[in-house]
Amino acid sequence: MPKLAASLRERGHRVRIVAGAPPDYRPEAGDEWSALTTRVSRGLPLPQRMARFLIAVLRVVRSADVLYVNGLAGPEMAAVVAGRLLGRPVVLKIVGDNAWELALRRGWTTAGIDEFQRLPAGPHVRLVRGLVRRFARLVTKLIVPSEYLKRLVIGWGVSPDNVVVIRNALAVDDLPAPHGSGADGEGKSAARARLALGTGRVVMTCARLYPWKNLEFLIRLVPDLPPDVNLVIVGDGPERERLEREAVAAGVPERVCFAGSVSQAAVQQYLRAADVFTLHTRYEGLSHVMLEAMHAGTPIVASDVGGNAEVIESGRNGLLVPLDDRATTLATLRRLLDDPAEGAQLAAAAQVDVRAYRWDVLLDRTIATLASMVASRKE
Repeated sequence: MPKLAASLRERGHRVRIVAGAPPDYRPEAGDEWSALTTRVSRGLPLPQRMARFLIAVLRVVRSADVLYVNGLAGPEMAAVVAGRLLGRPVVLKIVGDNAWELALRRGWTTAGIDEFQRLPAGPHVRLVRGLVRRFARLVTKLIVPSEYLKRLVIGWGVSPDNVVVIRNALAVDDLPAPHGSGADGEGKSAARARLALGTGRVVMTCARLYPWKNLEFLIRLVPDLPPDVNLVIVGDGPERERLEREAVAAGVPERVCFAGSVSQAAVQQYLRAADVFTLHTRYEGLSHVMLEAMHAGTPIVASDVGGNAEVIESGRNGLLVPLDDRATTLATLRRLLDDPAEGAQLAAAAQVDVRAYRWDVLLDRTIATLASMVASRKE
């Protein structure tokens, strides 16, 4: 979102932002965005936070031509209401099902996202599922990053004419370097030394530590990987303590590294240091970090779910495995760890393919969508 806002300004558009912020947030000195941004503390109770979002968006939208909403949690629902109240077109981008994510976090369901769409549910699930679907139908236009997600939201009763697919983009300014080095020329050994990862082989993943990221599945694979192979998990979230206990229970706490939340530049270093990047999530719309792994020249093993198959052509630019298939996933990881030549071939194809996920394409299509909404309002 910060890159999109900056790119819109560079194209000559006026941008105003309403965003959540940590309770102790203080803008950095000289931050040019602070004057253009209204921040609402995430430390507030949800009803109060939604009320403040509604008031803030109502103030900002009065001078706006179009409202772009990213996500559909409680505060974003308030933003949709503000746009509707003032008669502005509302363009909503969603990358998943907020109802399913909330139900997983609260323990209301253990179903996968596709099963969740059609299962009978208790009152809490019916409420949040109904709200998400209702608000998705309220907006003027809905942006999704994959054909998979388009099919999902059409199942919510959203008109196909109101859904536009704009694929996620590699949010870097350079194109991939030749295979064997990172975009800045740093190779695997240099990145590994910089991160103090030692001499063993590395399987790396990067994700928010939430239940649907399925990280316990990867941790439980570690005992059956060769003893010189370590799992590095980049990212943080509410599941960290549970996952650390999972590593202890599996008997491999010294072979599972929790790197925590790191900078974007550091993510690229971890990707370059890895022998294999794996993403065994239960759901993906279209993964940004998978594009980054393609850019870094790291061979990919991913679960065959969601939008992953729209990015990975298994056997050509990466490998797909069935979700939660332990034997196949182990065999596939071992295959790439033991055959670096195959991994290099897959990664080289991926570095070519990732050129299609260009930022300027995403920006052009997003601007065209926003502009078409403004034009239709003026007709």
